[in-house]
Formats: sequence, structure tokens, C-alpha cells
Amino acid sequence: MAHTEESNPTTAWGCLLKARKFGAKEILAFLIVGLSFAFVTFHLYTGMFGHPEAHFYRSLHLTGVLLLCFILFPLNRKSWSDSPNIWTVIDVVCILLTVVLEVYYLWDIEAFELRQVISPNTADVCMGIILWLLVLEGTRRSLGLPMVLIAIFFTFQALYSEQMFWIFYGPSTSLKSLVLDMFMQEGGIFCMPLGTIASFVVLFLIFGAFMEETGTGRTFTDLALGAFGAKVGGPAKAAVVGSAFFGMLSGSSCANVTTTGTFTIPLMKRVGYESTYAGGVEACASTGGMFTPPIMGATAFVVAAYLGLSYVTVALAAAIPALCYYFALFAAVDFHARKSKIPPLRKEEMPVVKDVLKNGAHLLIPIALLVYFLVSGYTATTACFWSILGLFLVSFLKKSSRPGAENIVSVCEAAAKATVVTAMACAAAGIIVSTSTLSGVGLKLGTQIVSISGGHLWLALLLAAVLAVILGMGLTTTAVYIIMVVTVIPPIMQMGVPALAAHMYALFWGVLSNIIPPVAIASFTAAGIAKAGPMKTAAKGFCIGFPGLLVFATFVYNPGLIMIGSATDIIVNSVGCLIAVICFAAVMEGYAFTKINIFLRAILAVCSIISLSPHWGLTFAGLAGGVVILTLNYLAYKKEGLDFERGGELEA
Repeated sequence: MAHTEESNPTTAWGCLLKARKFGAKEILAFLIVGLSFAFVTFHLYTGMFGHPEAHFYRSLHLTGVLLLCFILFPLNRKSWSDSPNIWTVIDVVCILLTVVLEVYYLWDIEAFELRQVISPNTADVCMGIILWLLVLEGTRRSLGLPMVLIAIFFTFQALYSEQMFWIFYGPSTSLKSLVLDMFMQEGGIFCMPLGTIASFVVLFLIFGAFMEETGTGRTFTDLALGAFGAKVGGPAKAAVVGSAFFGMLSGSSCANVTTTGTFTIPLMKRVGYESTYAGGVEACASTGGMFTPPIMGATAFVVAAYLGLSYVTVALAAAIPALCYYFALFAAVDFHARKSKIPPLRKEEMPVVKDVLKNGAHLLIPIALLVYFLVSGYTATTACFWSILGLFLVSFLKKSSRPGAENIVSVCEAAAKATVVTAMACAAAGIIVSTSTLSGVGLKLGTQIVSISGGHLWLALLLAAVLAVILGMGLTTTAVYIIMVVTVIPPIMQMGVPALAAHMYALFWGVLSNIIPPVAIASFTAAGIAKAGPMKTAAKGFCIGFPGLLVFATFVYNPGLIMIGSATDIIVNSVGCLIAVICFAAVMEGYAFTKINIFLRAILAVCSIISLSPHWGLTFAGLAGGVVILTLNYLAYKKEGLDFERGGELEA
């Protein structure tokens, strides 16, 4: 781990180390370093010794998030390190108002809590409006305008429902009622999602930032490359496996692309993969990490909190769909490599697994520790706290990972910045949840979806998936899920879908919006690294990941995939899904071991689809048909006499 005096000048700590004078930029850097360190220390302390009362704890958390937001994302400047200008006055005002709000709340907590029961006074209303404005401005800076516009619309829709139309028409909500629910109680900005971020997710973000700083991501990539580099499509398979392992810990598709993609994408291009394909593979692999246990993404903790289930239950429910998704990607890159005659890596190009483990095996111990604590029934907070402590201790075992002061501060900065984005999304989503619940529009929207679907579950699920993808164009996965909780999930549950299946459906499609055009943020990030066209990369990524999407389109009908049902149900559903996605990957490529003609391709597509049927007769028929066609394709490949994996002719 680099901890020399040659510091990164783009970080606040690097700016301070290189400072020759103490001006405005250095003051900002000092504030960022101090706030980030205090923010992380506060959450580590509460992770160890427990959280105070919910509203009090969440208000402190949000205050820290807003302060960091207005410093890290300054107005009318690309970065905090740019020189201050006239617009900086607004940043200062926002910071002062944030402090005033927290002081107002803390000044007389007992009186404030009493007014929660009676009625807010004029000062409460003013402070509620100020908080609403600050949250929207912080959301605009950290996430962009789309979510802000949605929150503004739902707020005014609740206040002026009597002047609205269609499902937005209804009795108007008074300003006092809105402030009471949104600001003073735990149903709005300080709702459960924000509490989940403050209690659990921030610790996992600290863990992920520490892992990235210690080089754990590169260790995963090197292990995957050492294991699969000599196979057909080795670099792409290494990208799939490495991104899966690191992505399940980082919890962010874009962060995963940036961390592992900077190594895997150039390597894929070097052995013959086109730029768009290399970017598409990395985008799909990185996105899958957000629903891959043990950590998944921030949204998984929110799902567990909404359902009142343990996080382990949610993680187990995601295990088989995640496995099937990655099997689909693995098959897709294998078939593409065979079709395009892309050679495996030479032995001298591959890292030696033994050497990788010698240098980085100690970094895998905290992950094992995390899994142990989670499986043993400890809370996510406890499990993550001890895993962070374990990672800190084992990082001293090797000079390459040993942290210096700069590395620790960098971890605090990275974790604080990641928390700002996630927490602002939850705070803004809290506004949407509060206003849509008070006005009743959320329930009406869900009713409309049921009405449009005509009571057909498949159509309601399709509309829900489309809504998730549309929302995903401008919102984070967590925000998409929260909005769907108050809109489409309740009516889907009323149509007979188990609660866990309905919530997981919303989670998965919220995640998958990262790779579905026209706004596929993970693909766009990968395109930048691959130096390819964003839309072409997104389209290619969608095609690569399409077989995996079948998993999430059908598990509501096959609940065994999310561990609902008997052991037989789980096994049959899982095997059927695995074979189906492999077959459909061959259909999309038109190639498995050798070319598949159009007739067999059509039959294989039908076999893939019926393998996902909830009726076991069709499942077994689809499995048999798919296995037979792939076997015939393999025999045809052998007959051609080409052993591509060895790069020569088969021996007679």
C-alpha cells in the first residue's frame, strides 16, 4: 500500500501535505479531512457500543452527510479543490443552515418530541421547509436533477391534491401535517432507509473503501486470472469472476468497474476482444456484484429492514439467482471466445496463484470473518465492525498492504463520499415516500398497474420491471427500490406473490437498470475505460447479460430460486435455471462449441424458456432438449477436428 510522501493531490490529505501556504483551498481540505475522520470514527464507535435513540442518531448522521455534501460537491465548481468564487457564499449558507438545524433540534429535545405528539409550531414548520430545501439541494449536487424533480412533484402533489387530476387527485395535505411526518417523525426524511444507511451500510462502505485501499480488489482479479487465464476466453472469465468477488464486497457497480475494469478491460482488448465487448463484460460482471452475497449492496440491508427479516435470509435468497446470472456471463464469454477464435493467455502473461496467495491471502481473512459472523447470527453491524478491525490488523502483516496515515485518511474520505451519495438518495426517497403516502398516490399508482395488467401477473411484473428501469435512469438502486415499495410491490403481493419474492424482484430490477439502455451507468463507466462508444457498449452489455436477465424475469414463478419451497423445488428450479441460461447464451451468440444453425438455434431458445417453467414436466423436457442440442453441437465440434483450447488439430 502506497503511503509515501508522494501523495495524491486530488485528495484532501494530499492537498494538505503539499500545501506551501494556508489559504481557502487548504481550509476546505482540512475540513474534509476532519469531517471525514470524525464521521467514520463516530460510526465505528456506535458500531461497537450501540446506537442512541433512532431520530437523534439519524439526525446526527444526516447533519454529517449534509456538511460533507456541501463541501465535497461545491456549487458551480467541478471540485472542492477549485478556487472559491461568488457562489461559495451559497455553500457557506447551506453549511450554516445545516448546523443551525441540528442545534435547533438538540436545544430542547424533550420539547421537540412533545410537539411530535401535539402539533408543530411555526418554528418547526420553518425548520422543516429549510431541511426540505437542504436535502433537495444536496441530492441535486450528489445525484443530479431527476430525483429532485420527482421529490418536488410529489411534495406539491400532496399539498395541492385537490387541484390535480387522474390518480394525483385527492384531499390536500396541510403543510403542518407534511412537516410533522417528513421532518419531526420517522416516516419521511428520517425514515427507515436512512436509518439503515446510518446503522449498517456506512460500516460496509468503510470496509469496502479499506479493501480497495489495501489492494484486495487486485488480489481477487489476479486470483481469477491465475485460475482462468489459460482457459478459452481467459481474461473475460477472470473479469467475470474477479468482479463478482470484489463487487459483492464493494456494493457499487461503478466503483467495481473502476477498480477491476482498469486492469481487466485493457487485458481483454489486448487478447482480441473488441472494445465494446470488453466494456460490456465488465459492466455486467460488476453490476452482478450488487446482488451477490455476502455483502451485496446497500439496498439489500434496506430490503431486510422492510421485510423484518435477517440480512442472512435476504443474502441466501439472492444466492442462486446470482450464481445463475454469473453462469450465464461465464457461458457467454466462453462461447464468444470460441466463435471469435480468441486465444487463451500465455503462461508468462498470467499471475501465479501461489504467489498471489503468498502476497495477498491475509487480505481474505476479514472476508471469512465477515461471513462467519453473519452466518453465526450476529447483527450486520457487529459483523462488519469486527471485520473492519480484522482487516486493519491483518493489513500490517505485509509491507505491500501496511497502511500509513495517508491511507487511513483516504479510506475515511472515500467512505464518507460514498455514504453521502447513498444517504442523500435515501433522504430524498424519504420525501417521496412521505408525500406519496400522505396523499395516497402510491397506492393509486399500484392499483393502476394492476388495472392495466388486467389481473395478469406476468403483465404486472413486466410493468414493474419497466418502471424500475425507467426510475433507474436517474435514481440510485436504493431510491428505485424504496419508491417501488410504496407503489408496485403491495399490489404485486396482493396478486399472490410472496413478500420476499416481490421485494427481491424490485431489488434485482433496480440493480439491473445499471446495464439496461438507454441510461446504463455501469456500461457508460466501462466505456470510458475501454475507450468505446457509450451507447454501443451499453447495447453490447445488454446482449451479453440478457440470458442472465431471464433469471430475474421468472423467479417469481419459480420461488425455489430464492429458497422458498421444498428442497426438491429448490434443486429442480436451480438446475433448470442453470441449463436455461447456458442454452440461451448459446442462442444469443449463435455458437457454443461450434456454429449453431438457425433451426437448432430456434429450438434451443424454446428449450431455454420452457426449462424455466414452473411445471416440472416442461422443465424436464426443456432440460433434455437443451442438453441434447449442446451435446450434438459438441460432437460436431469434435468431428471438425479442431481443438481450440490447445490451439491445434485434434489427434486422430
